[in-house]
Amino acid sequence: MPDIKFGCQLPQDSDPDHAIETAVKCEQLGYDSVWAYDHLSPYWLRSGRALECWTLLAAVAARTSRIKIGSLVTNINFRNPALLAKMTSSLDNISDGRLIVGLGVGDRLSQSELHRYGYEFRPLNERINRLREVTQILKSMWTNDEASFKGNHFRISHAHNYPKPGQKRRPPIWIGGRHRKVLDVVAEMADGWNCWGLNKLELAQREAYLKSKCVELGRKQNSLVKSWAGNLVAGSKGESNSTVIDEIRGELLRNTNGETDYFIASFNTRASPKAYEAFAEAVKLIG
Repeated sequence: MPDIKFGCQLPQDSDPDHAIETAVKCEQLGYDSVWAYDHLSPYWLRSGRALECWTLLAAVAARTSRIKIGSLVTNINFRNPALLAKMTSSLDNISDGRLIVGLGVGDRLSQSELHRYGYEFRPLNERINRLREVTQILKSMWTNDEASFKGNHFRISHAHNYPKPGQKRRPPIWIGGRHRKVLDVVAEMADGWNCWGLNKLELAQREAYLKSKCVELGRKQNSLVKSWAGNLVAGSKGESNSTVIDEIRGELLRNTNGETDYFIASFNTRASPKAYEAFAEAVKLIG
């Protein structure tokens, strides 16, 4: 495998102090990144309680100094892309250029959440087209003195966006998803791809398709970060001993392959600090 980088999903249910303390702990452990999900009422939690993604990331940025912060992934249905460009530019400055912007189109599991909050759940093709337009608007507003765009879904006219992002080029954009139409956009427009919970066979199939699209577009494979994210069962034991570390390592190896260059772990919201220690040690054994 290539040099592996690793990060984790922050505990995000309702306690901002716990989420921030986890980010600080991960920074001390040598994690490359911490991530927040973008759900207003997570469908997998009975209570539906969750801190909002971008306000939480701003708090984490203010309390850390090295670790990257990112959204895994921002639901493009929630925010106007021009507003998102302003938010991300501000946060990249707050964090001194540590932001990774994850984008996603939402799936059927988020349909009821969107409806409850007054948003439409549009057909896949429309969501894919919106993803393309959102990505174009973000890049334009991050880099141009003023941005104009006229698409099928979004329009901006001579929009200013200052201050610009703190990163020299711009924040990297990672797109999450497994559908081939999403992978088409990844190959065309993204800096990274994230897949959630795929097994080894599914991952290989998606990677082969993504590779063929990159070849078709004349894009170098090593220009695209390929990250895997998922729930780690072994880490939920709350221990950091050789057995747990080996179990986590085994989980990662069973679900990824030599093309994967980034691991992102998700533990339950009350996982102990030892779970994060064990994950860090397991990745070192792989990398």
